[in-house]
Amino acid sequence: MAEAERLGTRVVRAARSLPSGAGEPVVPALVQSVAFDHASAAEQDAIFGNERPGYVYGRYGTPTAAALGSALAAIEGTEAAVTFASGMAAIHAYFTGCALRDGGRIVAQEDVYGAVRAMLERLRREQAADVVFVDPTDHAAVAAALDSAPTRVLHVESISNPLLRVTDVAALAALAHDRGAVLAVDATFASPAVTRPREHGADVVIHSLTKYINGHGDVMGGVVCGSADVAAEMRDRAIIDGGYLPPHEAWLILRGMRTLELRLRRQCESALLVARHLAAHPKVARVHYPGLPSHPQHALAARQFGGRYGGVVSFVLRSDTKEAAFRFLDALDLIASATTLGDLYSEVLYPAISSHRRIDPRERARLGISDGLLRLSVGIEDPADLITELDRALATV
Repeated sequence: MAEAERLGTRVVRAARSLPSGAGEPVVPALVQSVAFDHASAAEQDAIFGNERPGYVYGRYGTPTAAALGSALAAIEGTEAAVTFASGMAAIHAYFTGCALRDGGRIVAQEDVYGAVRAMLERLRREQAADVVFVDPTDHAAVAAALDSAPTRVLHVESISNPLLRVTDVAALAALAHDRGAVLAVDATFASPAVTRPREHGADVVIHSLTKYINGHGDVMGGVVCGSADVAAEMRDRAIIDGGYLPPHEAWLILRGMRTLELRLRRQCESALLVARHLAAHPKVARVHYPGLPSHPQHALAARQFGGRYGGVVSFVLRSDTKEAAFRFLDALDLIASATTLGDLYSEVLYPAISSHRRIDPRERARLGISDGLLRLSVGIEDPADLITELDRALATV
């Protein structure tokens, strides 16, 4: 600092960097800066031109977001990963930046997350996007859809939302690759603690980081994990469209991610206990949970997930009406009636009025999302207390 600098300059320029000294922080630093200074204009030019790694402006990437992306790529086994402000921002960037670009075509799972289904229908309606919906458990139907026209991306969920159908990633990867298509898997409901789709042949893995990977209900984020080419396109989308993940959110997700395996171990164990109890309850017509032998893809889930079946249980009230669902929700105390999942605490969502509200009621009914369907995200509370709470709420139905 030059001696000639006056107080007004010194107070602005003081403490622009951490003091040097031995010792590596065990927690990655939160680099909150929007702008980055450089030793020369040539260095800045090289970074802007992607000729060397570095940082120039928050929307172009920050060290904290890059640390999260590197960690997620390592966990998922992909070349790179690019983070976004939400799961919806991530999946929109992938669909528009890779799948549908230059007249591409998507074959998508018909019972995807309701907002994703609504997004694809809007892209089809407003931009004449070539999107076809298919039952991913019917491999003949998938093959026929892929064969009907050149397809760039087959998009599925590892565990569907909210019906908890399990997709055979290896079989679908083979179907897609044989026809020159890419398999993209939204693995939000499973998380890397249950399955890593890349190990079964998927090309792209997408997560809502808001859910299990963060796991604390206090931040939103999304990620697209894939090849270096996919990552380059995703970075460009984040820069131009502005859906980048800010550093504080990235730092919180890194913090939450460290306990992912521990949290999921408890949540999966408790979810299985809850599912078994609900399956025997007289007020419940049916239960959707891959860990139950009654689930249509139980054998596949056992093989693909290695003994864990996720922390979400969906069930249909025997009184399959909106009124019964409302009575159940209003009777909850310990379990939150909330529109998310994957948190430390348990939450129930009513798809008909929330996640799948935008879907035509007739299409919801065709897919099996009835007025009595409820989705329970099991937290880390004592499962006996959760069962007591569920019994109390079911008694009001």
